Amino acid sequence: MTRVSAGFWAALIAITVSTVVLRLAEPLGLQVGGGVLLRFVVLYLGPVVEGLSIDRAWTAAGLPGPSSPTFGLVFRYVSGFGIAVLYVFVLERVLAGNGLIKGVLFSFVPWLVAGLVVMPLLGEGAFGVQELPVSGVTYFFAANLSFSVVLGVLYERFRKTRGNRSE
Repeated sequence: MTRVSAGFWAALIAITVSTVVLRLAEPLGLQVGGGVLLRFVVLYLGPVVEGLSIDRAWTAAGLPGPSSPTFGLVFRYVSGFGIAVLYVFVLERVLAGNGLIKGVLFSFVPWLVAGLVVMPLLGEGAFGVQELPVSGVTYFFAANLSFSVVLGVLYERFRKTRGNRSE
């Protein structure tokens, strides 16, 4: 498979797996701070969106708002594909090891960005420790790890199938 198609399918499956893992947190009684990137975007880009009247056009078109589950799910897939692009086109080539090892190594990138940049800017402290119990912080990492490992393993496998091309 080409780099693009292998990345697309691996990302689609990885995002779905990590979404399921995160959705399991509530029935397990865990608070994991899900939707941290969406909260960050709404907080910091919300005024820009309102200033440009994008929010009114969005609502007039009958599209779901940022607080709706549908919007959150779509945002999760869009941002997940963005993270996958970073893996597929930049970091996969420089990380050492097989797909599993690369996935584990890559998992630290989005987790560290969320924990050291996004959560503190939301006032939640590093890794959300001001809002989340240790179990939630740990589970958030596990969900992130599930995304990255599935992405790394499947991307490697898909690249080896049906005519590996350099695209």
